[in-house]
Amino acid sequence: MKKLLCGVAGCLFLLSASAQQPVKKPAVTPVPAVNYTAIPDSVTGSSASMAAWLVSHCENKTAMLRSLYAWMSSHINYDVVNTFQPGYYKDTADAISKTLQTRTAVCEGYASLYVDVARRAGIPAMVVTGYPLVNGRPDNASHAWVAVQPDSEWKMIDPTWGSGSVNNNKYTPRLTWRHFLVEPHEYLKTHVPFDPLFQFSEYPLRHDEIRDGKWSGGTDQPVFVFRDTLAAFNKMSALAKSENMAARIGRFGVTNQLISAELTFLTNQLTVERQNASIMEQNRVADQINECSRLYNRLTNIFNDYVNFRNKQFTPARPDQEIREWVDGMSRQSDEVEKKARQLTVKDPGNRRVLREVLEANTQLKQRITDEQAFVAKYIKTGKMFRKSLFYKVGF
Repeated sequence: MKKLLCGVAGCLFLLSASAQQPVKKPAVTPVPAVNYTAIPDSVTGSSASMAAWLVSHCENKTAMLRSLYAWMSSHINYDVVNTFQPGYYKDTADAISKTLQTRTAVCEGYASLYVDVARRAGIPAMVVTGYPLVNGRPDNASHAWVAVQPDSEWKMIDPTWGSGSVNNNKYTPRLTWRHFLVEPHEYLKTHVPFDPLFQFSEYPLRHDEIRDGKWSGGTDQPVFVFRDTLAAFNKMSALAKSENMAARIGRFGVTNQLISAELTFLTNQLTVERQNASIMEQNRVADQINECSRLYNRLTNIFNDYVNFRNKQFTPARPDQEIREWVDGMSRQSDEVEKKARQLTVKDPGNRRVLREVLEANTQLKQRITDEQAFVAKYIKTGKMFRKSLFYKVGF
């Protein structure tokens, strides 16, 4: 009775069609060394063990994030081979697993692993997708980075760009702290989220304002209470989140191909999620109809046992109260079947037919049970010497 949508899988983090890679970055002036606690290799087999070690060896959340950031730079190499393979990761869990096992990743792997460890360490974190700006212009590929909340405010981290760079298809590891705990409004000049919610601003900029370099824009609009919006967003279903994101991205303008590709991706994702939601609802209703059928079939078996007992003229003998409870119990079970069935809202024609058959059969059985309740009541009121006569029909 259940229907399945073949080839459709719910994913925690789906990849858009654009390939994602580090941007070629110019050399930077060296910055002073940053102190951090090095994570030992013995605990780097899983996100859980890394998080547990960070919690027990770092003095605060910022220190945990710092150690994790430095570890990724020295232990995860950029996966140049799979840069243009958007289907390489089938979901977030796969991205995390492959990154830990191969110690290589593209930006989704860096960001997904970083977020997973941070969350397990008790730090709010999320993967942010968007497009990089290079010299004020969108790059040719989308990108993924991290938003974290070590205290009351959200900050941005890019473990991919912080680990090194790619030039001429060759990855060069180089730890830089320029991409660690950056203020969202500052990071917007190089990392633009597709969804303006993840600018974490009360005056988020439109994509055309970012394109035109109008960094003081947005202040003429009503205050965007992003904290409340984010809290509501995090409570939404996957389907509602996709709908919410697509609507907001559309309102803030489609100014380049990367945004357009993201909207197309979200639209396709919505189609899949709506199909999955519809199938899940059908399956839920099917399960409830099956439960009604199961209860009815169990009741039928009990009734057949009773009929067999009556055909033997209530032998071997049972106490009157036990016989009364037998038929009264069947009546209550029949009421339960009808109640459960009447509560269902069924749209699928096949499921409606099955439910109607269950209700019709239960109604017929309920009438027979009612007749037997009357018979048992009469049987109990009849003196024991004359009870046997009740089992015979006399015709004239």
